[in-house]
Amino acid sequence: MTTDELKELLDEFLDRWTIENVHNLTLQEYVGLGNKDTFCQWVETKTRMLGSIKGMTSIKFGIYERKDPTKRPKNYKNDNHYSWLQGYGDNRKTAFENTKRDVIKIIQLSEVGKFAEIDKILLPDLFKWKVAFLYSNERLIPIYKRDVLFKIANHFGLKTDRHTTISEIQNVMMLNKPAHLNVYAFMRQLYDQFGDNEDKNEIVGSTTRKRQRRTTRRAANGRNTTTQTRTVTRSYVAEQKHNKIQEALVKLLSDKYGKDNVILEENYVDIKLTQPNYIGFYEVKSSSYASECIKEALGQILLYSLNDADKRPKKHIVVGQNPTTDNDKKYIDFLKQNLKLEFDYLNVEIE
Repeated sequence: MTTDELKELLDEFLDRWTIENVHNLTLQEYVGLGNKDTFCQWVETKTRMLGSIKGMTSIKFGIYERKDPTKRPKNYKNDNHYSWLQGYGDNRKTAFENTKRDVIKIIQLSEVGKFAEIDKILLPDLFKWKVAFLYSNERLIPIYKRDVLFKIANHFGLKTDRHTTISEIQNVMMLNKPAHLNVYAFMRQLYDQFGDNEDKNEIVGSTTRKRQRRTTRRAANGRNTTTQTRTVTRSYVAEQKHNKIQEALVKLLSDKYGKDNVILEENYVDIKLTQPNYIGFYEVKSSSYASECIKEALGQILLYSLNDADKRPKKHIVVGQNPTTDNDKKYIDFLKQNLKLEFDYLNVEIE
């Protein structure tokens, strides 16, 4: 699948399972026999091309409905139809409430990049890190199988043992992602090097996903009031993240320079800063790597600068949520050395 197709698949998932929808989940909508539209079906099967979590029994979901009600697995809690992790309670209702609570917690932590806290959550790694990726705005690398992750970690110099957490390995992968590769291309590269044949065939080589009908949506009216349609749209998570970054940046600049000098959404510019000896143009991007934010923003921000009649010198700042990795810094240094441009990158943390 192409990158656009993978992004479209991710958007299909996020459109179906907004945080509001997850809050309102029933047990039958979460997991259930014969239902192809459950949350767990989407995470495991419908989004398989966004990273496979095949393997392990359905207990990876925290709670599941047994195909054979008479077979009650040992080491788990059971009733007449469902089995669940012992730590989630003594009855089906409590178990599902605790499972949903943890899924929501994973989503919230993923949106703000607090990945280390996900390690503490009871749900099995295979499932919870797939959920984390789906809501991370493509920050994480979509690889979830422990044996593959440990091979990758060792390759990048992380000494692993039974105490090594998945968040540590994800962090190492994020820091080593080349600036020119998106997370999907990097996933394919890593699986090609460290995955087994089944992984390679399923993740790297498969192009057999049955395409769902493409949908188009009107673009938001915030910055551009003309009607647009897109085939691959910005996801719910990306839209929310952009707004949060922009709000945090407005506060940061207003506190430092004064509200009167911070202009929001003038001539499509995210934020314009006026100072006696220069004008600053801030373009906010929701991509989860600095290099990707820069690639998306530079053309826009230069056009804004070109069309601005003010004669003061111009500074151009691309703004994203996450700090630069070493590979991002190399890319930024290359641009600064080869472009006659007053340009920088700023990361702004969000809550």
